[in-house]
Amino acid sequence: MTTTNIKLHRKSSMSYFDLLAWVTENKKILSYCIIDNIFSIENIENAFIFKLHCQGKDQELIIEPGKRINFTKYNYPKSSSGKVTLLRELLRGDIITDISILGRERILLLTLKKGKKIIVELLPRGLLVVTDNEDKILFSTEYKEFRDRKIKIGEKYIKPPSIEISNEEIEKLIKNGNLARALGVPQEVIIYLNLVNFNDLEIMRKKISELENLISNGNIKPCIIENLTVLPFPIDNCKEYQKFNDAIDDYFYTITQEELTKKTSKKIEEEKEKIINTIIQLENSIKEYEQKEKMYQQIGNMILTKTSEIQQILSNLNKKERKVKINLEGFEIELDTSISIPKNASKFFEEAKEYKRKLSRALESLNELKKKLEKLEKEKIEKQQEIKITLRKKEWYEKYRWSISRNGFLILAGKDSSQNESLVRKFLEDNDIFLHADIQGAPATIIKTQNEIPSEEDIMDAAIIAACYSKAWKLGFASVDVFWTFGNQVSKSPPSGEYLAKGSFMIHGKKNFIKNVKLELAMGFIINNDTIKVLVGSEESVKNKTNYYVILGPGDDEKEKVADKIIKIMNRMLPNVKGLNTLKNEIIDKIPAKSKIIKTSITYNS
Repeated sequence: MTTTNIKLHRKSSMSYFDLLAWVTENKKILSYCIIDNIFSIENIENAFIFKLHCQGKDQELIIEPGKRINFTKYNYPKSSSGKVTLLRELLRGDIITDISILGRERILLLTLKKGKKIIVELLPRGLLVVTDNEDKILFSTEYKEFRDRKIKIGEKYIKPPSIEISNEEIEKLIKNGNLARALGVPQEVIIYLNLVNFNDLEIMRKKISELENLISNGNIKPCIIENLTVLPFPIDNCKEYQKFNDAIDDYFYTITQEELTKKTSKKIEEEKEKIINTIIQLENSIKEYEQKEKMYQQIGNMILTKTSEIQQILSNLNKKERKVKINLEGFEIELDTSISIPKNASKFFEEAKEYKRKLSRALESLNELKKKLEKLEKEKIEKQQEIKITLRKKEWYEKYRWSISRNGFLILAGKDSSQNESLVRKFLEDNDIFLHADIQGAPATIIKTQNEIPSEEDIMDAAIIAACYSKAWKLGFASVDVFWTFGNQVSKSPPSGEYLAKGSFMIHGKKNFIKNVKLELAMGFIINNDTIKVLVGSEESVKNKTNYYVILGPGDDEKEKVADKIIKIMNRMLPNVKGLNTLKNEIIDKIPAKSKIIKTSITYNS
């Protein structure tokens, strides 16, 4: 047997080696993360996003039992309903203090500061379980009773039993070429270690153990074989990654996108199949109605044109019988002797009319069904597009308030004091521009200059972000002053004997003031292939990138109501673009506070 005989199966869940690599790479990052919030992922059963605050940085951790665990940069649609409510009650505000793997199983254990534990089973049909400090179950994604364990509230958590294989079975499996199952490892490990060239079971086990040790010591070389597998070590035709977490994230994003598309398509295809079957039946009925209408019309005409011939035939028949059948030009026709021949013809014309009416109704129904079919096909394409829009990859800066100035400079602003702190500490460089509205309660705002010199217009674009996301908007001001300095004038070090609160800074030297910066925020929609980006900024900066935008100002409408109005306007501006409704949460997040729409880039008659 050679390695060429071994075929990789498409990976649907992380292996033990994947989990080991992920924990090794991310243990330090995950340690002492605060659980800020938890969401379920829409349309994916038992999948959760944990919003974490990790050493000054916000992270989103996907936990999908039976499949994967990883930090994600993708924008999965979040929901607050269902099981997530209890998870929030149990876990919000707690801190992850330890991360470990149970034995050599695909089971991750997260220990929390308050004594609770989160257990993530990545085995098939795996569960997410929360226990107390005595390992008694407080929550599970499913409650089941197995032969070896009970998953019930109050029961002690017992992990799934390990699969034990006897030496005889191992030998049989090896003889049959099933080396991976015999050794209890995935196929990629057999390929990577080239174990097929060894006959000694102990040597093979030793090599597997050495691989474990290598991964545990951080010797991880992540890669992806597109649409097939993700690995913590390289094999042929594998695209390399810097971080294993990113490889896991990208690989399972593709799978999730496919699964959601298939799920959506399946429902629509089932509806289409029902309609197609009805159409086939209707088309058969239409043929029948056309034939019968034609036949009865033809018989009626024949009766009228052959009146004397029919009269002759009837005179030779038994006149006592009211209903008689005659053969006329290949048609067997039933006539009523109690009425005249023209009246007999009229009866056939009436039959023809009835089938014509049936035909008309059937054609109308057929037309409606075909329209429904077209609508479903469009809906299928729209749903697929919505999934792509919803799951688009987020750029690193999208966790902050962000904008792009009219000359292409990246503008960043904090959403809260923690983000203000991290922006200044991590991203503010000496030649960057720092801005702040001259009011208490405003974001730290920076222009990333990349050592280039921004123009006055670029600084004004950033000043609008600094002003609009300040407390001035909430207070209903029309304008507010904003000052700017260079990055090297900003310090986190207070004067001796003083204290700087979180998100506060010292400014040294001259402040450059921009007076009366208008509180008018443009929100535009950039269409790019299968994705839509929501961009905010000054009107000048936004209209440089898109023709489709609205201008907002402080007002009386709640953010959600304004978001609904914006979506309605954009659906009119962009009738052929689908998926705008899926952006509602993103739009709400970008609206500073209660607002009103001042104007739109395209005017409509009401």
